[in-house]
Amino acid sequence: MNCKKGAIKLIDSIVDTISAIDVDQYHQPLKTYNGSTFGKHFRHIHDFFHCLVHQCPDHEIDYCHRCREERIENEKNYSIEAFRTLQQELEGLDEDQMITVKADFEVSAGVRPTVRTSIGREIMYAYDHAVHHLAIVKIGLNAHCPDLELDQDIGVAASTIRHQTSH
Repeated sequence: MNCKKGAIKLIDSIVDTISAIDVDQYHQPLKTYNGSTFGKHFRHIHDFFHCLVHQCPDHEIDYCHRCREERIENEKNYSIEAFRTLQQELEGLDEDQMITVKADFEVSAGVRPTVRTSIGREIMYAYDHAVHHLAIVKIGLNAHCPDLELDQDIGVAASTIRHQTSH
C-alpha cells in the first residue's frame, strides 16, 4: 500500500470514529482533555492533511500556517464531509514530488529553516500525526463514552499491531 492509500484508509477510520460519537459529545469540553474536545482533535488532524494538500502546489508546506476551521471542531457532519473531501484531494497528489517544509523550533519569531522532502514523506508525517491524535481521542472515548463500540486498532500504529499479533 502506498502513502496515499494508507492515508485514505486511515481517514475512513477517522470518519467511522466521528460517526460513532454522539453529536453533543463531539464538541463537549472534557476534563480528560483539560477542556478540549473530540472535535478539536479531529480539527487538528484535518489541519495537517489540509496544509499538505493545499500548500504543496506552492512546493513549500508550513504546518504553522493552518486553517484551524472551527466548523470542523464544532459540527460533526461538516467534519465528516471535510475529511471526505481530503480523501479526494489526496488522490491527486504525486508522492514523488519534491517540496520543502518550513521548520519551526522556536517560540519567538525568527528565521525558520526549510527542509527538502517529498509529498510521500509528508503524507507519512500527517498519517503518523493522525495516529498519535487518534490515540488521544481513544483515551477520551474510553473515559467519557465507555459504551461506544470502537475499532480497537484506532490510534495504534500498524507496526505495533503487527508486533502484538506476532507475540
